[in-house]
Amino acid sequence: MLHPHAVPIQRLYDICLSCPAHIEGWLDWGHNYGGLMDRQPIEGYPWEDVYIAGYIRRFLWDKSSPLTLATSDPLDVLEVRQALVGSQDRRENTTMTSSISSVWITTADCFQKLPQEILEQIQMLLPARGVANVRLASRSFAGLPLTQSFWASRFACHQERGYCFEARRLLYSGAHALRSRDWKTVYEETAVTSDSSNELKNRKRIWSYLKNIADLVLDQPLSSEGMAKELELWPKEPVTAWRPVGGDFSVRSNGNSPYQMKCRVIYEQTISITSSIRSIGVSFRELSDKKYVSGLRFILTNKEQLRLGYILPSKEKRIELDSECFNLNGFIAAVGPRGVMALRVATGQGEISNWVGSSEGLPRTARLCTKTAIHSLKGSFDGFKMVSLAVPTDLQPLFTDDTRGEHLPLRTTGLWYPEIPPSSYHLHDDVFAGRNISLHDYRPLVHVMFGGRRGSLLKYLTRISVTVSNAAIVGIDFFYTDDSPVKHLQACPSTASGDDSVKIPFIIDGPGGERLTSLQSDGDFFRASAGYGSSRQTQSRSPSSSNQALFQP
Repeated sequence: MLHPHAVPIQRLYDICLSCPAHIEGWLDWGHNYGGLMDRQPIEGYPWEDVYIAGYIRRFLWDKSSPLTLATSDPLDVLEVRQALVGSQDRRENTTMTSSISSVWITTADCFQKLPQEILEQIQMLLPARGVANVRLASRSFAGLPLTQSFWASRFACHQERGYCFEARRLLYSGAHALRSRDWKTVYEETAVTSDSSNELKNRKRIWSYLKNIADLVLDQPLSSEGMAKELELWPKEPVTAWRPVGGDFSVRSNGNSPYQMKCRVIYEQTISITSSIRSIGVSFRELSDKKYVSGLRFILTNKEQLRLGYILPSKEKRIELDSECFNLNGFIAAVGPRGVMALRVATGQGEISNWVGSSEGLPRTARLCTKTAIHSLKGSFDGFKMVSLAVPTDLQPLFTDDTRGEHLPLRTTGLWYPEIPPSSYHLHDDVFAGRNISLHDYRPLVHVMFGGRRGSLLKYLTRISVTVSNAAIVGIDFFYTDDSPVKHLQACPSTASGDDSVKIPFIIDGPGGERLTSLQSDGDFFRASAGYGSSRQTQSRSPSSSNQALFQP
């Protein structure tokens, strides 16, 4: 897959360090190897990270299981060998052309003035679905012939037949074979169908998982001055000079070394913003179908360019703002357990950009927003992505100073799911009995309006069911009457198995006028917290006559 490029060993090592490791040494790349591995928890929030639990043992005796496919030799594929041999010296003299005539087009078509050679080059760079779409949308492309060069382009490593790597390499075919091959025939005969051999299916399976890793290894980010290596075996103590937002840095230990760390800091960088900003670009990198922020690029009004982290111009998205120049007053961030995944920019002019990146299903926070302009930022990175972003703590955040604790008020400092509560919601910060968790920890707050707006659902509420496992609350469900607009709401979806969990019901006669006036929790529910995978523990308390609740997994 990397041929003919050399493998940058240090970069590959950093990427491996960026993935959680099982106690037995497996690296968790974020997928289940096509169903071969168990992943836990089975149920949970969309943002929760699951981890590899082990082989699914029943597959060992099932000849039709994914394990049988995965043990087939991906390097010995009969279909590929036969297609390469059978396609030699069969190239047709004519190319397949569309039945649509290539006459001059009077309707709007932005491609009609481009030379055919440019159109063919564009077509060769597109994936198969993109080719089909552009030929439907543009008559200029619809009239293009599908040449042998086009079919040969389907075998590039990033295209749909990239897994047939023998087809384009001189080592396997020779120069004459490449020139005389009927590429369309090879393309058709190497398609993976239900009738394909296990060897071909397994090769495509492995190839699909390796593509992202190959991109990470081969991508060459722009150099960023000041990225210092900070790798340590154990996470360092948080630095109080910075107010961070980042992934889950909690660790498990076998006594000698940490494992199953969702995030690991390998590099750190601090930049100083010396003038107003003209534009901000956000670079992204992908692993296992998830895109992460990898770096930020600032273009200042004094023409200076600042780079924070891994900058890839080809994978960069620009923050869209109306202001031609602005002061940076912070970021609204969407963060997963493995790093920062989406950002919005808040300016000194009061403008807030749209999301850049995918924020859906992720906890969000305005912790990085300040009342005054930000002149320095600190980023923490693993081998390919941003795992933490921080602003100086001496900048006044978007709330009044409060000496009672760093979490007050929760609206601004909390990491919220599904979204940051609007100012019209009274969060009753002073009675929230959540654990005194550092801002450096990844502990999202879940806001559930089980009573509806202005208590509209309270008259339908009939039962609250609390799921307890190993002396910890791991799930809370709210049930309503059949004629209710909402039949069921859930907070803290249970991830415990049925063997060691107990559901405790609390019956409420909402239709008869009974109302919930208080909730009280007792006990140190966090005493055994070790991160995801054992149990998800909740401690919560709501004030009298409330129709909402906060939960902290």
